[in-house]
Amino acid sequence: MTNSNLKFKPIVKDRLFYDQYNYCIGFHLDEVSCLRELNHQYIDVIIERRRQWREISLQRWASVNHSNKNIVTRRAKEITDENVANLHALTDVLLRSRVDFKLVTSVSSAWIYTNDTGLLEQVSKLDFLICKTYTQAKINRPKNTVRLKNPKHQYRSYLRSVKLTDEEKTQLCNFFKNQQSHARMGPALLAWMDERWYRTQDYFFVDHDQESWLVMLSLVKPGMIRKTVQLIAS
Repeated sequence: MTNSNLKFKPIVKDRLFYDQYNYCIGFHLDEVSCLRELNHQYIDVIIERRRQWREISLQRWASVNHSNKNIVTRRAKEITDENVANLHALTDVLLRSRVDFKLVTSVSSAWIYTNDTGLLEQVSKLDFLICKTYTQAKINRPKNTVRLKNPKHQYRSYLRSVKLTDEEKTQLCNFFKNQQSHARMGPALLAWMDERWYRTQDYFFVDHDQESWLVMLSLVKPGMIRKTVQLIAS
């Protein structure tokens, strides 16, 4: 770690980022998901594939009088030479780094996790990166716990993201409704139960007291629980 002039927003957690890193910079850069491998040749190959795919897609849509043609047009944003040069410039900065870090990308967003603020200082000076955010993990509780002001239950179990059939959702919702006298469904889960969507989200949770409750759920729909943590008082 080095002294830094960056201002980090504290994120209270039960562990460091990826159980290892104190600091994170997030940013937006078009096509940054090409950096899943920090290799210049790999980047050029992926860029060429994306350019070809977008050209083919636009040609296909141009031959069809489709009312939603603007949708594919937005997704087929031109990949400029400047954009490609920026991807390589960021790659050079990361390849030259002597410190440990983790790069995570999603479409045109990216996050770099590290314990060395010097690397984040270098990245922050790249003016082609926009929407930069700076966060720092702040440990305020033991691992695998959630701190609440006045917890009513012992455990919180988070669901997996799973696509259900109509019958599976009906069975799952009926189970949850029958459990409300001794378990608490999170607000997002409660809302989902009355909506037409069939995919659960990984932030859905249920607060409960007995670990045997998980066995009951597995009989209704196996594999639904992502993780279970203990609830502790503030």
